[in-house]
Amino acid sequence: MKKLYSALLAPLLSASILTGCSEMNVNGKKDGEFYSSEDEAFENAKKESTGIQDVIGESKYVDNEKIVIYTIKEKSHVGVGTATLTQKDQKIRWYFNGNPAIIKQSKGNTDITSEITTPKGVKYDFYAGTPTKSNMTIETRTDTEVVPHIDKEYDIYYYLSPVPRN
Repeated sequence: MKKLYSALLAPLLSASILTGCSEMNVNGKKDGEFYSSEDEAFENAKKESTGIQDVIGESKYVDNEKIVIYTIKEKSHVGVGTATLTQKDQKIRWYFNGNPAIIKQSKGNTDITSEITTPKGVKYDFYAGTPTKSNMTIETRTDTEVVPHIDKEYDIYYYLSPVPRN
């Protein structure tokens, strides 16, 4: 019994220590730095994740949080990701909302749908892909014919929608 207790306790303590002391975001970078502007926060994010190219869309600030949609480029692949900007005392903090996704590649293109959660727990559905035509529509959780935003430079569509609360 004592051996079983020791065998279970060691991994549990190790996991608790590692997660409790960690301030890393999903990309293995430290969260928590505040910047004086959105541009400064974006420039720092580009340094941390070298594939980031441009911010192609953004929401409005709601309860001091704002979602930004950015593009990434790795070799001939193009993708998108999202981040949350939080505002506190006239300072800005950048949080990655998970890993970006490649949607354009030589082996074919793909569409993505993902649910993202901000640091305050607000949930959004994020839709992105390669447009099939200039006046295309997509189906979302709440609507059947939504017109997404199309970024002509990267030839990517995207749409961000708050998840309805139950």
